[in-house]
Formats: sequence, C-alpha cells, structure tokens
Amino acid sequence: MIVYEIEKSNFITILRSGAFDDSRPIGMLSDFKWKKLIELARMHDVIHFFAQGLEHYYYDDNLNLSEEHIAEIKSLMQQTPLHTIPELYDFDKVHLHDTKLEGKLQGIVSQEHKDMEKSYETMQLAAIIIENVNNILSGRSFLRGIVDLGRYLRLDGNRIDFVKLEKWLQQTKMTNMAQLQGNLLIEAFGFTAEELPFVNHHDHRVGQVLENAITTNVTREGEKWEFRQSKSGFIVSSPRQAIRSIRHSLRYRRYARKEAYATIYKGFLKGLSEIEE
Repeated sequence: MIVYEIEKSNFITILRSGAFDDSRPIGMLSDFKWKKLIELARMHDVIHFFAQGLEHYYYDDNLNLSEEHIAEIKSLMQQTPLHTIPELYDFDKVHLHDTKLEGKLQGIVSQEHKDMEKSYETMQLAAIIIENVNNILSGRSFLRGIVDLGRYLRLDGNRIDFVKLEKWLQQTKMTNMAQLQGNLLIEAFGFTAEELPFVNHHDHRVGQVLENAITTNVTREGEKWEFRQSKSGFIVSSPRQAIRSIRHSLRYRRYARKEAYATIYKGFLKGLSEIEE
C-alpha cells in the first residue's frame, strides 16, 4: 500500500489529534484516499484514536468525509474494542527471543517483584517498550504501541523511575530500541526531549522508519514462515515471504543485533513446528 505525502501527513495529524489532543491543519482528500486512511487506521489498530481525531476536525472544510466512510468508521469501532494499556502490556508476560537477554529480562521481572519499593509505573512502561521491540522485529504493526507509549508517558511519566528503567534497558541491550521508539514520538507526535529522559540523541533514520511503519502492509500477527515437507526435505512454501521477513528483522539490527538475529531464528523454528504433512 503506497501512501503519498499528503495522505501520510493527514493520517499522522489526525491520529496525533485523537491520541494527544494536538490538532494541526489537514489537507483535503478524495473519497478513495480517505478510504485508504481508514484502512490504515484499521490495520494498525488505531481506529478509535483516528475517529477521536476526526471529531476535532468536524467543522474543518477539508474534512470531506462521505456518509459511507463515516458509517464504515463507526462499524470498525464497534468491531474493535478499545483495550486499556494494562490489558495489552503485562510486565510478567513480556519476553525476548535471545536466550541470554531473555534470562536477564526474567531476572529483572523476578527481582522487581521482590523489591519492597517496586515501581508499577516503571514496570508498565518497560512492558510497552519490550512489546514494541517484539512487534518491530517480528514485522508486526507497532504504530499502536508507539501511541500507547506516548499516552502512558503523558499520563504517568512523573511517577516513572527513569534511572531504574535505564538500568533495565542497558541490562537487556534494549537502550537503542527504546531510543528509536522515543524518536518516533518526537518525529510523529510532537513530544519533546524533556518528556523522554531515555532518549539522548536524534536518530536521522527515524523518518524512514516512520514511513515504513505507516505504509508497509503489515498486520498485528506479522508474517509467518511456512514450510511443507517433501520427499527431499523441507521446502519454504513462500520463499519471497521468508526473505521479506528476514530483511525486515535485519533492518533493525543496528538497534538490537542479538535480538534481531534471534527473532529470525525463532521464526524459522516456529515455521518448522507448524509443517503441514
């Protein structure tokens, strides 16, 4: 799915308005292009925020939505419940694919529960960041996760122990991935460096990452490695899909090298375990 500049701009602007109550001018689009934006909102599981953003532009002359599109948005909202952040991100259930990093992560989880001064807000924020890492590296949609990260920071940022968070990120080698997520909030949703203590530099690649996040035809489930068994051995049923999945994970290896390679390996093993005989 190709989204041209004005479409991408409208999509992010409306999403930013709905999620963070920050309205900026939008451009007029054709019915066809509005339909594409609605599909993007559905695909990235942000239809509720998108709809809230549209309400802010109710009297804007550039909001030329048809009755058909409005009905479609309402239908999608009814089909998709808006889960709360604690329902979507659980510190006790987060995981990493690299064995050593997973061991460190679970050690952190266990130790924090024993800590008499444990920080629930820091645990929740870490859960969002780690879940986003999984989605980013696995080729799943992560735009909703970036929105949720920003929403949680705006809601409970003053109660987060950023010193403890930084220590956890260093131990699990996720510092660069967290900074990427923070840079996405700055690039797309107008966050400031002061709101993101774990971000200490600007990533010049973030614009392209955002472009890929919006326009790549991904799902919440991600792409699967599918194998079938033949007389001569195992065959990848969709080599192009497997190559695309590998390339996607490798795209982020500069941010988390070990976890990127481990994600590819675990995807390969999962595909083998689901062979259709």
